[in-house]
Amino acid sequence: MNIIYLHGATATHESFNYIRDHLGQDGISINYDSKDGFRHNLELMKEELIATNKMFFIGHSLGGIYALHLADSMPNQVLGAVTLSTPYGGAEMADFAKFFLPYNRLLRDIGPMSWAMLVAKQIKIQHPWTNIVTTQGNAQWLPQPNDGICTLSSQKYREGDMEIVEVPYNHYEVVLNDQVIKIIQERIKKIK
Repeated sequence: MNIIYLHGATATHESFNYIRDHLGQDGISINYDSKDGFRHNLELMKEELIATNKMFFIGHSLGGIYALHLADSMPNQVLGAVTLSTPYGGAEMADFAKFFLPYNRLLRDIGPMSWAMLVAKQIKIQHPWTNIVTTQGNAQWLPQPNDGICTLSSQKYREGDMEIVEVPYNHYEVVLNDQVIKIIQERIKKIK
């Protein structure tokens, strides 16, 4: 099994150090820059992974959206995924904020009406898939319950076709948590 780590927007593969250390498997860490645009990054990721089989994705936030797109484009090479704090419904505030920052590539890519999110909403999940929903945090600018970055409703957007597991941590604590490690280990064990 090849574990593929996909970090969140504005982060790097270093955000998975704690998880990698506890899983005892380095895997393949994919780095990308949100300024380059979702489609461009997705194509580079496909090229990097084209010869990789038995992939199991661990994606944080936007990394989970990339994992979903990748799994759809190479279904015979994928075993499953655990995503963390992934906003499958998109970042609602991004569609509003992009009017104030019209040249911000990330804001154009993460809103519910963006290409990346509209396509993701249509993807049929074909593999065992778990999204760990982070329920703690309170960004005042988000009008709904949130983890400090993503609303809970966006994280639960696909609860009809993937397993949803709620944990009492915020958007960033999720990658530094033993309970999350245990969930990931259990999902990997089921696939093996």
